[in-house]
Amino acid sequence: MFFHWDVNEGPILFEWWRTTNSIGIISSMIGIIIFAALHEGIKNYREHLFLKANILSQTNRGKKSQIEAMFCGFHIYQTIIHMIQFTCGYILMFIFMSFNIWLGIAVVFGSGFGYWLFAWNKFTNENTDCCR
Repeated sequence: MFFHWDVNEGPILFEWWRTTNSIGIISSMIGIIIFAALHEGIKNYREHLFLKANILSQTNRGKKSQIEAMFCGFHIYQTIIHMIQFTCGYILMFIFMSFNIWLGIAVVFGSGFGYWLFAWNKFTNENTDCCR
């Protein structure tokens, strides 16, 4: 296996997803950029939910038992979002492992674009030590 610049890419993730020309590779790159950006959005949404849960737990004085906390609707929702993020991350890894440089660039650029788009307020957040 080695990195290559081919626009003729065999099955990328599914048998039907193939590229045979530059339009196909560019279309795939656009889709991958959007998907990677959404993956970053999901990651930041999970961080938002985590901070919200911490704030709620500090304001609520009543302690929940472990069973109540595990089967709380909020925790189940966070678990489902985690599973979606985990699956998206592996899909992006599989795309990168096609060793096609064009698709790898799309994964990296999409991830960076998503971070820029969804994590712009991290440096203003009082819960982080970044950029003070």
